[in-house]
Amino acid sequence: MQNLQVSRFKSLRNTKPDYECSLLDCLLEIKSDKHKKAIDLIRAEPEPSKSKLKEKLPLFTPCGTFNHRSLAGIKHYNGIIYLDIDNIDNVLEVKALCKNIGRVLAAFITPSGRGIKIIVKTNATQETYKTVELAVAKDFFEQTGCMRDIFCKDLSRVNFLSYDPDIYIN
Repeated sequence: MQNLQVSRFKSLRNTKPDYECSLLDCLLEIKSDKHKKAIDLIRAEPEPSKSKLKEKLPLFTPCGTFNHRSLAGIKHYNGIIYLDIDNIDNVLEVKALCKNIGRVLAAFITPSGRGIKIIVKTNATQETYKTVELAVAKDFFEQTGCMRDIFCKDLSRVNFLSYDPDIYIN
């Protein structure tokens, strides 16, 4: 996982990356308590206020490296497909199910505390991304009963760094 590179962004307002690092570095940062205070504040807020606080969190592009945040800005696609599962009542149960799905590299609780991000390594290329993403989402739904957010499926989407000391890293 060390060789899977991603771009990092200071916040949601930034469209140019600050730097590149490994996907593993981001996952270990989620496991650490670096963002615990910010995430605890977000999770304590009522729903409308969560979005404003999340906008200040740092982000990363799990699917590769970018010159800027858009499909046109991609430098290198790393084969990752990620699923964003929102509004889950049983986040711990769903995250535990991910451990039984061999292709899952990581699963962590989102900043809101009500969702999960699933990171899957595939042999997809930029050209086959959409087809493979649909197959991965369908497979995940069949194994967990959870539907991914249909608006978070293009490979230039960003993920907020979160806090999950029990992140699943395969």
